[in-house]
Amino acid sequence: MKKIISILAVLILSVCFIFSGCSKPLQLPSGEVYSNGGSVVGVGNYVYYANTYVDYTTLESGDNTENSTKHNSLYRVKTNDYGYVTRDDEEKIENIEKVYSKITGFNNSHMFVVGNYLYFTSPNVHKEQKTGNDRFDLTTLFRVKLDGTGLKEILTTKTSQGKFFLVTEENPYLLIFDDNKISKLEIKDNLGSVEVLVSDVLDAVFPKNYSVINEVYYTTDLSEDEKNAGLSGNYLNKLNLATEQTSLLGKPATQTITLVAYENGTLYYKLLDKNGDSLYYGDSLTNGFGANQTKYTLVGETNGEDSVAQFVPINENNVVYKTESMIFLASKNQTSTATYQVLVDEDAYIEYVDGDYVYYSTENGLYRISYKDQIVQTVAEQKNIKQGSCDLTGEYIYFYAKLDTNTTENFYAFRANIKTAELNNPKYECIATVLEEDLTGDITEE
Repeated sequence: MKKIISILAVLILSVCFIFSGCSKPLQLPSGEVYSNGGSVVGVGNYVYYANTYVDYTTLESGDNTENSTKHNSLYRVKTNDYGYVTRDDEEKIENIEKVYSKITGFNNSHMFVVGNYLYFTSPNVHKEQKTGNDRFDLTTLFRVKLDGTGLKEILTTKTSQGKFFLVTEENPYLLIFDDNKISKLEIKDNLGSVEVLVSDVLDAVFPKNYSVINEVYYTTDLSEDEKNAGLSGNYLNKLNLATEQTSLLGKPATQTITLVAYENGTLYYKLLDKNGDSLYYGDSLTNGFGANQTKYTLVGETNGEDSVAQFVPINENNVVYKTESMIFLASKNQTSTATYQVLVDEDAYIEYVDGDYVYYSTENGLYRISYKDQIVQTVAEQKNIKQGSCDLTGEYIYFYAKLDTNTTENFYAFRANIKTAELNNPKYECIATVLEEDLTGDITEE
């Protein structure tokens, strides 16, 4: 059996230390909730996070059980009133605790805190009834009390494209897109059944961050009669969440609309024609579909190959998008076509957007750049970062990366202090429980 030990990487990650875990019952935290809905969530002085990031395509039968998730589990760390982790006399991180033995860092990670419960997603552990095959591509939604007790399985998606979004009204609820349906699940002590709001949905788009929202945009297919008549494309629709009524917003001629994002009161989408050519657009929809449309890219999909790998809104007037070798900034102006310029002139991955800053990773570390003054700041000089794993809570950005001594493919939880990036003195730390061979570089057997 592989030995498991816990480590702290000091702020410059030059030395690692061993600490012994605490076996006493977890305390129920209280306080303000922040970053609700991402892969990390804070509650008062506690931060709940996945100890590792696991690609579900690497899972094998029997994974994601209490016997197999010793280091691939849900953890939390208690910080002081200033948001810092505390250390003992030997500089070891204190107050790190395992909450539950379930994989929570993976391709479709979500964590929501409502009341005294943490709602989180995990790769499905149920086998298909007919075939007996594992379906780790499906996602299971659980909830557990913040003290780690009372685990309850809520639902498992029927497709690998399942999406979840928390609507924070007086009576909060989850919106779920799965199996060509948009559904609603009220969040309360006694969970009810899932209510289907719309069926026959091709795709739906939710905002990135939890919030109070009034509508959801989605697409539907042509009828068989329309297809037989030679028509092509699809339809754009809106679901009013207050009335649960739907309305047709339009059909983009012979083009197919692919939803990209809904942020800052703007719907972003890609229009694809029957020749396989397309561009990316944004529309406030205040005067109907297409009336206030802004073209944000000069390159898009050509003959079925998309040159835009990522497209991320910053605010109502600016977006960033990644091509094969650089990141562009596109800014809305008085015309129907945005102006654009190179923001990052190297192969980089857009990790997160917050305020004026675009966070991105390269093979050398994690960085951020202000889209206004275009000054680059180093956030963490950590190599081997798992792309697409970043999340922001307060002053810290969390990400997953391999240790320099890794002998496995494990990506462990790190966090970087954003304020130290402003001071040109980046400080970051590993807050994970790490396998001994990844710490020492030696493979050990027991």
